[in-house]
Amino acid sequence: MTSSARVFFSLLAAACCAQGVFADGENYSLWPRRPEALAEARRLMDRGSLPQALELLQPLVEQGGVVGREAKDLIGSLRIRQLLDPNGPDVKKYTVRRGDSWIRMVRKLDCSQAMVMHLNGLMDIPVLHAGDVLKYRPLDFHVVVNVPEKEVCLYDGTNFVKGYPILSMKDGGKKNLETSVKDEQAPVSIYSKQFPSADKTLVLAAGGYVIDVSRGAPRSPGFYLSRQDCNELAMLTRAGTKVTILREKGAAQ
Repeated sequence: MTSSARVFFSLLAAACCAQGVFADGENYSLWPRRPEALAEARRLMDRGSLPQALELLQPLVEQGGVVGREAKDLIGSLRIRQLLDPNGPDVKKYTVRRGDSWIRMVRKLDCSQAMVMHLNGLMDIPVLHAGDVLKYRPLDFHVVVNVPEKEVCLYDGTNFVKGYPILSMKDGGKKNLETSVKDEQAPVSIYSKQFPSADKTLVLAAGGYVIDVSRGAPRSPGFYLSRQDCNELAMLTRAGTKVTILREKGAAQ
């Protein structure tokens, strides 16, 4: 076989492999060592059995590599679907009281304004009236900024929820750090009609760090995500959310 023929068949084989990987979203490069749990989890997802699928996927996150990444991606898609469901089992109802403001209310409910607005189908920020009934979801997650892996991860207790790739960062720290979300900021007032669609910045309590939208070279110390990821993370966190910054490779999450 000539060298040109060998190149042709190599490219053909690569194309076939790529088609196998992307045709249905599965990575067949793992075959035949691919964990059966991944395939079974996909079957359960197709049948709408989300809790059972999550139970199979969670242990695979710790494996890392291609298996761990696929498990994370599947869990992320499942959990976000659950968390944004206005009729989910964890959604509660709150009756607005006299004297309530948006800031006071969401802090009392351990929720974010963006989550309240989403669950209630609100497009802008209405004036609160005593007796109004609003859906909300308590947000008790834990954010882990994994510097070596360049990923911001959201956890519910010890269970993985969603991972967000870090596009850029400005971090001179050497040791792991425990902190929390101090505030959520936006370029407009919380009462502005533009606030729901404005990009959000999570200001951390320690070191002046932020989790923000990536806009070129970082100016402030922090970790920078895509616009969609940053705003989604802001919806799922609140003032007081625990944040762990892991800088040592292999440190426990």
